[in-house]
Amino acid sequence: MKAYVIYAQELSASWTGFRHDSQNTGRSTLLGPKTNNLKWKFPTRDSIDSSPVIRRDGTIYVGSHDGKLYAIKPDGAIKWFYDTGGKIYSTPAIGLDDVIYVCGWNGKIFALDFNGKLKWKIQIKGRISSSPAIAANGNIYLGSDNYKLYAISPKGIILWAFATRKYVDSSPAINEEGTIYFGSNDGYIYAINQEGKLKWRKRKGKITSSPAIGSDGTIYFGSNDGNFYALNPDSTLKWYFQTRKWIDSSPAIGKDGSIYFGSNDSKLYALNTDGILKWTFKTSGVITSSPAIDSDGNVYFGSWDKKIYALNPDGMLKWSFTTGGAIKSSPAIGSDGTIYFGSSDGNFYAVGDNK
Repeated sequence: MKAYVIYAQELSASWTGFRHDSQNTGRSTLLGPKTNNLKWKFPTRDSIDSSPVIRRDGTIYVGSHDGKLYAIKPDGAIKWFYDTGGKIYSTPAIGLDDVIYVCGWNGKIFALDFNGKLKWKIQIKGRISSSPAIAANGNIYLGSDNYKLYAISPKGIILWAFATRKYVDSSPAINEEGTIYFGSNDGYIYAINQEGKLKWRKRKGKITSSPAIGSDGTIYFGSNDGNFYALNPDSTLKWYFQTRKWIDSSPAIGKDGSIYFGSNDSKLYALNTDGILKWTFKTSGVITSSPAIDSDGNVYFGSWDKKIYALNPDGMLKWSFTTGGAIKSSPAIGSDGTIYFGSSDGNFYAVGDNK
């Protein structure tokens, strides 16, 4: 019950982690923008692959390859920054105690208060591109290229490390019972319990895509074998859908259960809950950005063709916005409907309606 309450709180919040909530749905209860009006852009000194998170007061947090975590006000003004000493690929997460957790490519994990003051930091072996997920009890889960998934307490104590046989770039998803799902480059999708014990693993190709969990417990994820998979909670295959290229993009789940994801074949896919194709949308670049869904079912995502796209629920183009570089960052939706995202041109963008 406690996990369910936390999940409900997360769904009503702005955007607290990489895929909005601990189930990685990528779905917001907020409505996105109708137009592609540039409200502002914030310059950093290097590419932004990290995706933004948004605190309930509207503050946006995003990392850059320049090594800094930025706290930006809703009007685009800098609030503060924290220098991690290494590139940031990982997306930060906002904990239940309002602490911001951010991971560096240098293997350092930082806990900051909302004023940017350091609470603690720890060093692990290996680089980190996996984004932290926050459990109902406040524990933090994240992967590393040292082949392990870590559980860390809100006080900065490493509780356990679960070993795989290859890099863990996938960001974990947590179901309402506390089971943790994640992929590894060793070719397996894993399910482990809160004590770090293996429940099951399933070979499905190298997995950098982060899994998402449906309302019925179905686990969705993509693989380097070009397939998108749906597994039952007991690990049995529900269905799979084939694309032509590696799937790095992580899925989003609409309120009607529809699943959306991008592929390196430059297409965004929309599938029904039974795995049947609804529609595709073709861009001019690889899609590693993960889609965001607003309250009306509109879909927002970026492409390496330098554009952010807004699609209607039927897959028709609503608008697009062009930046100066490839968009690998996944968008987040603010409380006023603004879409926030980063670009490899080093700028962080706010696109939304004039009000």
